[in-house]
Amino acid sequence: MSRYQVDKLLRDIRRDNQLAARFRDDIDGVLGNYKLEAEERELLKRWEIRKLYDRGVNPLLLLLAHGPAGKHMQDYSTAMNPGNVRGGE
Repeated sequence: MSRYQVDKLLRDIRRDNQLAARFRDDIDGVLGNYKLEAEERELLKRWEIRKLYDRGVNPLLLLLAHGPAGKHMQDYSTAMNPGNVRGGE
């Protein structure tokens, strides 16, 4: 996994509102601008942040890019804390 490229993408969509909008509207086009492995592309397209984290992607960048990527904070919390549901399991 080329963690650097994934981290760079996450940092870029956090910093650049136009890129974040393109990421939401044309994810394949944006991903094509980064040297990502096929698995990384698929994880990013499905926004499987827990799997990205488990593979060493910076958790702070995942958190900070979550909103600009068009995702809801509750989805982030659920993905990063599986089984930790309020009120028990």
